[in-house]
Amino acid sequence: MPDSNKSAAQVLQELRKERDELNSLIQALEKRLGISSSQHGSASADEQQEAEVVPSVTSLPIGFFHNLSQAAAAEKLLKLNRGKPLSTAEILEIFRNSGMSVNPKNALTILYTALKRSQKFERVGSKAWGLKEWYPERKKRISKEEEEPSDEAGA
Repeated sequence: MPDSNKSAAQVLQELRKERDELNSLIQALEKRLGISSSQHGSASADEQQEAEVVPSVTSLPIGFFHNLSQAAAAEKLLKLNRGKPLSTAEILEIFRNSGMSVNPKNALTILYTALKRSQKFERVGSKAWGLKEWYPERKKRISKEEEEPSDEAGA
C-alpha cells in the first residue's frame, strides 16, 4: 500500500508541476494578446473554456478591417470591446494602426458622420460611441415618454 500512495503523490506532484508550466505559458500568451490574466484568475475551468479570447484593440493585425466601410469596421471594433464606448478619435487611431486607409484631411469628420448616420451606434456622453444594442433601456424610456402625452391628451 505505501508504494501506491507514493506513486499517487508523485503523480500529483508531476501534475502540479505541469499545471504551473501551463499557467506560465497561458500568462505569456495572454500578455502577448493584450488580455488581462486577472480576468481568468478566479474563473472555474468550465468558465475559462467558454471565455472568448479577444485581442486588445491596440494589437489588431494589419488588415483587420480590410474591405469594410468605416461604420462596419467601427461596429466590429466595438463588438471586440463589448460595453466599452470609444471616442471618434480613438476609433480613427485604431483604424490607422491596423492599416485602414483614411483621408488625412477630414477623417474625423467623415467617421463622425458615418457613425451618426448609422442606426447601430449611439452617442455615449459627449464624446464616445457605443452600440445601440448595449443600451436597450434607452428605447424603452423613449417609448414610455411618447406614450404618456397621448394618455394625457385623451383624458
